[in-house]
Amino acid sequence: MRDPKPWYRKSTNAWFAQVDGRQIRLANGRDNRNEAKRKLAEILAGVQPLKTDTLTAAQVCDKFLSFSQAEHKSETYDGYLFYLQKFCDRHGNKPTSSLIAHHVTEWLAANPTWKGSKRHARGSVKRAFSWAMREGLVSKNPFADIVVGKAGRRKRVLKKEERAEILAVIREERFREFVFAMAETGCRPSEVARVTASDADLTLGVWILKKHKTAKKTQKERIVFLTPAMLELTRKLVDLYPTGVLFRGRLGQPLTNQAIRLRFKNLRKRLPHLEHFSAYTYRHSYCTDALVNGVGIAHVAELMGHTSTEMVSQVYSKLSQQVAHMREAAAKAAG
Repeated sequence: MRDPKPWYRKSTNAWFAQVDGRQIRLANGRDNRNEAKRKLAEILAGVQPLKTDTLTAAQVCDKFLSFSQAEHKSETYDGYLFYLQKFCDRHGNKPTSSLIAHHVTEWLAANPTWKGSKRHARGSVKRAFSWAMREGLVSKNPFADIVVGKAGRRKRVLKKEERAEILAVIREERFREFVFAMAETGCRPSEVARVTASDADLTLGVWILKKHKTAKKTQKERIVFLTPAMLELTRKLVDLYPTGVLFRGRLGQPLTNQAIRLRFKNLRKRLPHLEHFSAYTYRHSYCTDALVNGVGIAHVAELMGHTSTEMVSQVYSKLSQQVAHMREAAAKAAG
């Protein structure tokens, strides 16, 4: 068997080697190859012992969260923070060397109300330890074989009367405005939560969003076209909040992903007769209503900020199964 050799990983700017089936970080910096070779020689000769994993689960998660806060969008970081904190509340004191996949299974079983969000929980823990292994902080990812699962397609569409019913039970005026904005614009919840007065062009009647989901891919600003009612609300909020975000919580604080999630959880409790709905349901409902009302696929894609018509076409294909709608379309086609 050949002796292991140092190899360089550009993403971490560090030299590594595989020793006894474990990935060892040897030296930082592309120019430190000789230092990496020297350290590897010492490990192989037994001069420098091969260290075992000494970090606890909480320490790994803390280091990953520091990385995430600096590198990821705030809503991505908030998601990691929520699930990793919950994981550490249960298993944070355990050394990484003792962690096994069952610890995640046990943790998820203790949170039965998460349901669909368990996919995000698994992904957050797996992602943190995968990052730690690439950084050389742990020798292996104990959760590497966990299957995160595919995201389920959003099928729920809120009818007009259901949206009115939800608005009617929201006591918090600022949050009611946020929900109304999602219904009127079809924006992602995170997009609405980030809108500021500087994003609003009241003359043109649009929001111009520099930060949005596809910004890196398109290298373009996202233009949100406002209805008359939405333009009126935007004018009101710009006057009220000339700096900072327009849509806020009861105490004037920005609406985080977790704050939005908890508010919708409370709404579902207050409206148990309605089938499952979430903040993102409003975006899917907007898309469906637009297509039913005869707006072309390309225009709907543009209104929703998609980079192509693919996602909208998927919704359109579902509409083709709605017999009443298609019979009406057939009648129009026949004159």
